[in-house]
Amino acid sequence: MKLSKLRENLLIALVELTKPIYVKFFKKNKKAWQQNIQTLSRFPPNTLGNALGKFLKKNDFKLLPKLESHDVLHVLLGYKTTIEGEIEMQFFLLGNRKKSFYALFTAIIGVCLVPERTRAFFKEFKKGRDCKNISNWDFEHLLCEPLDSLQQQIFGNPLKNQSFII
Repeated sequence: MKLSKLRENLLIALVELTKPIYVKFFKKNKKAWQQNIQTLSRFPPNTLGNALGKFLKKNDFKLLPKLESHDVLHVLLGYKTTIEGEIEMQFFLLGNRKKSFYALFTAIIGVCLVPERTRAFFKEFKKGRDCKNISNWDFEHLLCEPLDSLQQQIFGNPLKNQSFII
């Protein structure tokens, strides 16, 4: 189902407005990674770091300081970078026991502005609940690990068909 342009623009504006506030108040003690697309592309093939570099390049993204793990989650969990994909990923994370104001805020806003997808969002919550808890994983230290091995730990098997990501 396609979101109306008005709702999509409203959600994008909310994300852009809240991102610097979130970093300032909730990530103030977190260190930014010393990685960029070039250093990530030097990781061995099929590793999380290499897949992250490909993801960033394909989507024309840069790693945002102190928010690097967000893009890692897209790669690791297989969520698209659409508004619906972002909301689904936050529901997965809440189900996976991530205690984050931003995940909760996104989930609430998502249900309010995209109520027709509520059932799908809660399905992702349950999926997160059923998977291995990754809420405390240090993704920067996992960049050299094989992507499929990490996905197997989370889901019980690697994700299939991630062509939209890498």
